[in-house]
Order: sequence, then structure tokens, then C-alpha cells
Amino acid sequence: RQVLAEPLVPVRSPRTRRRRRLGPYVEYLSKRVDKGVVNASKLYDEIKAQGYQGCKGHVRDFVATLRSPRPLAATVRFETEPGEQAQVDWACFGTIEHQGRQRRLYAFLMTLSWSRAMYLEFTIAADMAWWLRCHVHGFHYLGGVPREVLHDNLKTAVLSRDETHVVHWHPKYLDFAAYYGFTPRACQPYRAQTKGKVEAGVHYVRVNFWPGLSYTGLADLNQQAVNWLDTVANLRVHGTTGQVPFDRLPLEGLLPLLGKPDYDTALVSTRRSSADCFISYGGNFYSVPAQHHSQNLTVRETASGLLVVATAKGDEIACHRLAEGHGQRIVEPAHYQGLPPASRPWRWAVAEQVSVASTGQQVDAPVVETRSLAIYQELAEVAA
Repeated sequence: RQVLAEPLVPVRSPRTRRRRRLGPYVEYLSKRVDKGVVNASKLYDEIKAQGYQGCKGHVRDFVATLRSPRPLAATVRFETEPGEQAQVDWACFGTIEHQGRQRRLYAFLMTLSWSRAMYLEFTIAADMAWWLRCHVHGFHYLGGVPREVLHDNLKTAVLSRDETHVVHWHPKYLDFAAYYGFTPRACQPYRAQTKGKVEAGVHYVRVNFWPGLSYTGLADLNQQAVNWLDTVANLRVHGTTGQVPFDRLPLEGLLPLLGKPDYDTALVSTRRSSADCFISYGGNFYSVPAQHHSQNLTVRETASGLLVVATAKGDEIACHRLAEGHGQRIVEPAHYQGLPPASRPWRWAVAEQVSVASTGQQVDAPVVETRSLAIYQELAEVAA
């Protein structure tokens, strides 16, 4: 009865209209936009100095209504001949726990422009060593080398561009390209769409492979990536070509590898050995022969996970398997042969049990002699 007694159209009380804080500045903003000033942050600072007390978002929304719509440029799809080009790119996929540490996770993607066959590999670094290693792994997976590799202007490939747009290549990368016989090509700055095929591949990895993925480590992640390439990515009917990438791959006509040895992608650095015959690398310590203590030595980290130590002249003196974790001391017993007794120069002794990289056994390094502090007190009194 109460509802039936009420009028059909509800009567609402008139609402008081809120005063727009931007109102007094609308005319000023319109004039500034007409003069070509369309940066909302700059206009906000200008009217704020005049007394405006509103938020920047209102200024941004108002200026957006006055801007001329940005024209969309028409593009032409660029297709290449078989075997002519591969496009490569890095992408970041968060972090991963690797060897007891949280590391940034990168994905390297190589896509052949004609067949759309792709290669995917995850790494914990995007430096020169991994840049070259992923290329080598991609060439082996795809069965050859394209005549051209297209990529961004990353520092592992392009050192700089001069005023005439001439590219100054990284000498290591240029030597790598000459070794495999391909021509490197860098996109124009801020023109990432030039390599749109691999950009689309990165998006495909994010929406098809990555969601809901679980893995136990980097090796397991890369094994799952290869399985996905073999069973999904390279066996699907591609949306642009309408064909299966693996069906087109044999027709690419890539430059054959011809069984040539892989390019040396070892990471080379210099370390100074300590007086107790160790070098520090990656948070761990590795022994060197006693005669090479306190020297500058060359260290090579190979793609197979070996740490090769050589003299400044290039003579190899030690080889260890890279250790996981931090703070470990990896000792080769032969490096301690001929050392003086532990009671003599203290600097030759290592007061702990260490693991041997080559055998995985536990050996006792020379032990520091334990003396009572009273002996040192007596020596101090005599000296006084």
C-alpha cells in the first residue's frame, strides 16, 4: 500500500552542483593548447603557480579532450626470402632462484623470418657470453645460420652510432658474425617494430608457454621450453603464413654449420691469486698451484661450466668445475705438493676441510698449528 500510494516518478531533491576547481583556468589552458603546449604536467605547473588547488589528473583529462587525435600510420608487411633473415630479442621474465641466489631471468628468442620457426632459451644473464652462446644454440637447434641477423641496438652488438647513422659494432660480435658468415643488422633507434616477427614471438611465449608454468630450476625450465618448441610452437599452423613452421624449416636453405667447432664464447676475466693459493670467482674460491700464488692470472668460464685458470702467457695451470652456492673452497690436492710444513710460513696453510672439484672427495688441506695465546704474551713481554 505504501508503494502504491507513492508517485510513479520519484521526486528527487535538487542536488547542489559542485564548483569545478578547474573552471577559472579553462580559458587559459585552451589558449596554451592552441599554441601547441599539450604537456599536461607543464600546464599543471603553470596553473598551480596561479593558484590552482586541484589534482593533475583533472588537467590531464581536460587537455586530452583538446588534443588532436594522433594519426595512425599505415604500414606495409615486410616479408623476406627463405634463409635470408633471423630476428632475435631479449625479454625479462622476473626472477629465478639459481644456486642459492635470486637472479634476474631473461629469455632469448630467435625467429626465422620466412618459416617462423623459433628457438627459446632462458638465462640468468644477458651479457656478451650469453648473447653469443644463445646464438650458437639457436643455430644448432634450427639447423643452420641465416644470411642476416636483425636485433636491437643493445651494447653487446652496437657500441654507438655517429651523426651519419653509421653503426660502430662491438668487435667481439663482429668477429662472431664473420666466423659464422652472417651479416649483423641493427634496427633504427626507437623502431622496434622493424623486428615485429620476434616481438610477436615474445608475446606468444608470454601468453602460451609462461602462464601457469612450474619448474624446479633453470635446467628444468629450459627443458620444458625445448619440449614446448618441439610439440607446440613449431608445430602449430602459423596465423600469418598459414603453414607449420617445422614444415617450412627444411626449405629455408640456411648456411650449414659443416661440423665446424663452436665459437669460443668463454667469459674471460683476470683474477689475482692470494698468498694461500686461491683465486676468488663468483663468490667461491678455487685453488691454483703454489708456485703461482700472488700473481695476476687469466680466468675463463666456459659454456660447459668449467673454470680454466691460465698464466698471463696463456699456459693453463688449473681447471675446476664451477661450484654452486657461495663461500666454498674448491681444492686440487696436487696444488699443495711441496708446501712447507704447517709450522712454517702461516700463509701457506688453509685451516679447514675443503672439497675437491675433480673427484668430489673430502681431503684435509694443511692445517694451521694451534698455539696457546700465552706464548704470544711471553714473546710480547720479552720484546718489551
